[in-house]
Amino acid sequence: MNLTQEEILNSGHRLQAAPVDSWRIYDEDNPIPGYFEFDWLSSRHPDLYHRFALSTVGLIEKLHMLIDLTNCVVLDIGAGTGRSAMGAAEKAKRVFAVDYYEAVVFFGKSQLQQTHTKNVDYINGNRDHLPLPENSVDVVINAWAELNPEEAYRTLKPNGHLIQLGAIPNALCGELTSQLALDFPWLPKDCAPSEVFEPGYPDVYCTADNSIWNGIPITGPINVQQFTYVADYKDYSEAASLTGRLYGPRAKHYFMTRKQSTFSWRLQIILGQIRK
Repeated sequence: MNLTQEEILNSGHRLQAAPVDSWRIYDEDNPIPGYFEFDWLSSRHPDLYHRFALSTVGLIEKLHMLIDLTNCVVLDIGAGTGRSAMGAAEKAKRVFAVDYYEAVVFFGKSQLQQTHTKNVDYINGNRDHLPLPENSVDVVINAWAELNPEEAYRTLKPNGHLIQLGAIPNALCGELTSQLALDFPWLPKDCAPSEVFEPGYPDVYCTADNSIWNGIPITGPINVQQFTYVADYKDYSEAASLTGRLYGPRAKHYFMTRKQSTFSWRLQIILGQIRK
């Protein structure tokens, strides 16, 4: 089913998913949904987003080194197609995966069935009105999605942990950031230096104050762990196809000309223990 951009916008969170692999055929000069429209891209083409989201695998692998989720009830806000929720579920007692888009929730549930994951519950919900009671979870995680800190705080038990996972500042698109800044003026021009994307670049640990989460009460400092992760798509044409559809022709050209199947990210995990 072909949709116009207007029809996609009007559909809101009820956008119907397109057939698997249909994202491979599109107008590079006028894609629908457009480039960088990750909400619409993930809901219209959840299989595209799921194949692309290997950086989330790296984030969860590192998270397991920083905190023990054993016996924890975890809330994953903006869970997407399930890579963060299923990764957390490897250790957690139970995971509630909340996403606003119905097509994404449906796709995530299908992934749970395929992987025989039993301890994840997908819920269609809004980050500003989370469908969980107060003081009901031990840990809130939020990977590559917007967060309402006050609402996350409401769901956390006393001394629970709030954790955000994504890219470091000025590296939203990993090693592609400086390339894509040429086409998208809203990307920062002071991009992270290229050396931070080199495999083996050292981890960095620092702290932040609670202004990063709009001042919600935190016990001690907020801890920030920054590290480099290299996602491997095994085939450079696959890396080019995925990034080309998400970011545009310059991204596709980048991987095709280099015949490069890997995509390097400088990622960070922001972790704090809340006070109630």
